[in-house]
Amino acid sequence: ALPISATERLINSQDSSSLGEMKNFLLLQYPSALGTAIHATPLIPALRHAVPGCRIAVAAGGFGLNVFRLNPGIDHLIETPNPLHDLKGAVATLRGQKLFNGAPYVTVTSTGNERTKVALQAVLSGSATRVGFTVVPQLYRKPMSYDRSLSQIANNLRMIEALGHASHHFEPEMFFGVQDLDDARSTLARGVVQQGQPVVVFVTQTSVTQRKSWRVERFREAACFLTGRYGAHILFVGTAAEAAAIDELRGGLDFPTTSVAGKTSLSQLAALMSLCQAGLTLDTGPLHIGRAVGLPMVIIAPAWSPPIEWLPVGDSRFRILKNA
Repeated sequence: ALPISATERLINSQDSSSLGEMKNFLLLQYPSALGTAIHATPLIPALRHAVPGCRIAVAAGGFGLNVFRLNPGIDHLIETPNPLHDLKGAVATLRGQKLFNGAPYVTVTSTGNERTKVALQAVLSGSATRVGFTVVPQLYRKPMSYDRSLSQIANNLRMIEALGHASHHFEPEMFFGVQDLDDARSTLARGVVQQGQPVVVFVTQTSVTQRKSWRVERFREAACFLTGRYGAHILFVGTAAEAAAIDELRGGLDFPTTSVAGKTSLSQLAALMSLCQAGLTLDTGPLHIGRAVGLPMVIIAPAWSPPIEWLPVGDSRFRILKNA
């Protein structure tokens, strides 16, 4: 990184203009976790609020691409190879975009994108001004490090202050299309959901590498309570790999439920969750989609996981239950 930094100073020195005057922003999004991508979305309305008339581009792959795909606050979404696997291809894609018609811009890297190759993608693509979280601070005009006393969203919004503006809190956002909403309504209709019947989404599975499970009998008891007390229809969501475990859980219930495990894209899942009245969820990826579409939820979280990092603390729409 040091030789690259020295060479860059000779060839393409960092823009000397005030960060507070910059109007063009490129956000790089290559996180490995769904929640990390969703927790970067508040940067879009935060930039719009702090810098009226700004232009925002997002370069992304994987989760990042799907989370930002339909965001109306973005002027330009660029699909690139993941620089962690194909740095040359990621650089070539960005260099071919002629971003902002050659005007100066700031490249911003939120939490979860601190990797060296992400920084190199920014440098080699011609970005002279870089701000954000990084493991190679010598390549950044304003390098940042994670503050563990703050949430991931609050850490990301610190970058607004680093750019020279006052920061305000914004909630995560995910957007979906008309077809996604039509598909979601059709899914509920096929599940024999009656007009006006409340739908409660259950997120019962999480990664086998995470100790964040809840007992099957407790999910069943909650489903029976919601069905008996409120006449609710239970909608199970998850990945294709989780479908068998979800079906086993559903098999212990004596009333109709619906599972869409492995059958939805992220935008379709967002549309489905937006149609539900409540959610019961583990501390895992779909939780953040529910938060992004404003779904009231009860969140079952393990005591070892710090709530400040991921969970929506202090919001009346969400109740967090920590298992002792």
